[in-house]
Amino acid sequence: MENQSSSTCSSSPSSLPFLLVTANVGSVFEDPSRLLHIWIQEFLAHVAARRPAFIALHLQEVGGKTYEKSMEYVQEFIKNLCESRELADYNRIRVYLDEDYNSAEHFTVRVRFFQT
Repeated sequence: MENQSSSTCSSSPSSLPFLLVTANVGSVFEDPSRLLHIWIQEFLAHVAARRPAFIALHLQEVGGKTYEKSMEYVQEFIKNLCESRELADYNRIRVYLDEDYNSAEHFTVRVRFFQT
């Protein structure tokens, strides 16, 4: 599965600068020891360069095809983002994570990450 992402950053003197990112990260979790830190570094560099007041990060296929085996990497991924110096100035971080991978009909493999 190809890693695809898109982002939008908006700012003007009379508006609130924001960053909206949506990405399919399934391939990142297929080879997490090689790709996970690269993806995080690129995302955080994007944040540092734009310094938005609000970030919405929506991720699909988190954990790859074998989510239950990748759970430790998912936790590491979220921890690395939340503890990064690039996000230290944000006063709120909300993470919504579907961790019930035993329920195939309801499991969505998505993460929503909001910061202000």
